[in-house]
Amino acid sequence: MKKITAVLVLLIVKFSVFAQIPAGYDDGLKYIDKDDISKYISVLADDTMKGRPAGSLENYVACKFIAEKFSQFGLKPFIEPRVTKTKTNEPPDEEGEDVKPPLFQQPKEEATPFDKYFQKFFILESKLDYSNTRLGIKTKSNNYSKEITYSLKKDYLVDYKDMQNLHLEAESVFLGYGIEKGEGGYSDYTDENGKEIDVKDKIVIFIEGYPQETDTASIFNKVKNNQYKSTKKKVEYAIMKGALAVLVAANPLKNTPPFPVLYEGYAKAFEKSDFTIPGLRKKKSIPLVYIDLKIAEDVLSGSGKSLVKVLEGIDKNLKPASFIVNEKMISVNLAFENNLIPTQNVVGYIEGNDPKLKDEYIVIGGHMDHVGLGYFGAMDRKNAGFVHNGADDNASGTAGVIELAEAFSKVKPRRSIIFIAFNGEEHGMLGSRYYAYQNPFREMRKTVTMLNLDMIGRNDTKQVWLGGIFYGDDMKKVIEGVNTEVGMELLYNVGLLTFGSDQGPFIRMKIPSVFFFAGMHDEYHTPADDIELINFDKAYNIVKLAYLTAWSVANTETKPAYRELNMDEKIKLVNESLAKQKKNKK
Repeated sequence: MKKITAVLVLLIVKFSVFAQIPAGYDDGLKYIDKDDISKYISVLADDTMKGRPAGSLENYVACKFIAEKFSQFGLKPFIEPRVTKTKTNEPPDEEGEDVKPPLFQQPKEEATPFDKYFQKFFILESKLDYSNTRLGIKTKSNNYSKEITYSLKKDYLVDYKDMQNLHLEAESVFLGYGIEKGEGGYSDYTDENGKEIDVKDKIVIFIEGYPQETDTASIFNKVKNNQYKSTKKKVEYAIMKGALAVLVAANPLKNTPPFPVLYEGYAKAFEKSDFTIPGLRKKKSIPLVYIDLKIAEDVLSGSGKSLVKVLEGIDKNLKPASFIVNEKMISVNLAFENNLIPTQNVVGYIEGNDPKLKDEYIVIGGHMDHVGLGYFGAMDRKNAGFVHNGADDNASGTAGVIELAEAFSKVKPRRSIIFIAFNGEEHGMLGSRYYAYQNPFREMRKTVTMLNLDMIGRNDTKQVWLGGIFYGDDMKKVIEGVNTEVGMELLYNVGLLTFGSDQGPFIRMKIPSVFFFAGMHDEYHTPADDIELINFDKAYNIVKLAYLTAWSVANTETKPAYRELNMDEKIKLVNESLAKQKKNKK
């Protein structure tokens, strides 16, 4: 009983610590000014900035503007040498990413007054080279040899996450529907006699979907397992089994449109450039090639088996019919065009005044880039060529970061605070990934929390969405405690806000982090996201809330803990937020 009482006392003490705002916060709070926020947004979202795409001259000018503000406020700059990586600094897997050291060193050049705030890095732009990419089938029998080649886009499409030049030539295996473990013991990794099929170092061919798909009484349809439909899940298992590549075709038993029509959306998606950080690569990946049915038929030709009849037999008997295709070699030659784009985060910090706590850090950040002229990232391709100013996304959050830097420059918190204007967020949070995984300004294990401001200037003045709370209810307590000074209505994420912005890499490093977000709107990623639509009262309120949150964490002995909420807790948060929304709509 005494032990339980002690635990309850500790919990009460911890909550009371987080619920109170440490003294002295008003000295910095008075420097948060709505007119300043407006001025900063007007600079960053001006037409002359041309949407601030990462790597552009206009993006550089915007970074210079932010750096000059950091310098004006007396923030210490980002200067080499960087921290040495330690085992405590190892990042986790992020959706299959394998983290490696940066491939490029910073240029050895004299830093200008603003340039010394730049954390420079490269973005690697990769795009499939259509003229040098090939797919072919070679038939070899005694002295006979023949090769058939196919046309990219017309006959096949390639999805390859590594985006690196690759040449493969290997035997092929027809693998039915590519299902590992199906209903009733069904597995396409066995032949018709139940013998296991070895796909190691071979190229796999399978058909989309699953057996008896049109039969509503089928056991496959009764369980409604989405993995039977997921080509990507099937590819993951083929990788585990050692396959070199996967070719997948539509089901000939279904009435499907011609290949170019059926995969038109994929074709447009695969035409786009892929953006990564050199050294930050995906883990094991193999080419996934979507093929026209005639390619599948060409592979099976000479085997004495008809594709349609094989599939009809599977559907009728619910028995696998996988087999190695003899005397046929498939060749895959992938070529990519690569381009290195130099860019930079803007980093400055304020050192804490506590001899012990100043070696711990709070990161306050927001991305300063946007989608430029809409050739990438635009909601509507018809808007390509028009300036996307990104006043809300994310000139608003960047203005908030600048204003917070000024506020904290007027007061000395106990813990140190690092301010970052991230770049390359619109290409997949590249700036925050680079910072968190490859080159933090200070050791990540000493980062106490991360606050991210992204799109803080639209919708109802009183409402703010808080992402990341699923992984840190201590931060929820902090914000609810300081919100007594601001009076906003706090809504909690529905999952999408957890990893969808620059707090994501920090959460994956098990750092409690919060995403301050004003909500979506119709002007998102369109040319209409202009300063005239910004709700400055709301932006002002959110910046104040972020300031008080940072002040509370920076000046409290107790650190917020990282903890993933259980499913019941997540559901409760979501339901509470949905109930608030419904109430407001009435």
